[in-house]
Amino acid sequence: MQNLARAVLVLFGLLVMAVACFAVSVEGSEPSAPLTAEDVIGTWQGDRGARLVVTTDGRARLTDAADWTCNPTGQPAAVTAEGSWIMDRHSDESPGILIKFTVDGTPPVPGCADWFTVNGTGKGGTTGDGSDVWARFLGHGDKERYRRTATG
Repeated sequence: MQNLARAVLVLFGLLVMAVACFAVSVEGSEPSAPLTAEDVIGTWQGDRGARLVVTTDGRARLTDAADWTCNPTGQPAAVTAEGSWIMDRHSDESPGILIKFTVDGTPPVPGCADWFTVNGTGKGGTTGDGSDVWARFLGHGDKERYRRTATG
């Protein structure tokens, strides 16, 4: 009888662990398809007025991004910057791109970089049309959310 009780207890423990693992995997799940360059190339509009243009040739242009300290004064301000991008991912964050900027100014400020993380690819979302996709810069948290503008 004790062996049966132990077996039931072990099976129950395994079931609880499986449910917990499933819940964690759903909560922090990966997109249904890997993020590709085509998922990030285009124009992204921020909800606070910034605009990011990501081009096929590995360039990026950010305009009117508020509260960035990567500027000639080092104080939070709106910036406009040019840069280059590569597919990259910061540790356990959503996939995205790493952009290395040179902020416009006199003189230009080098060495400004940030991860632009994309949440959802539209490939497995509720609509499949990309309307569930949004992005943000990690260094700026939830200060501004971006959505890719329609093309065509």
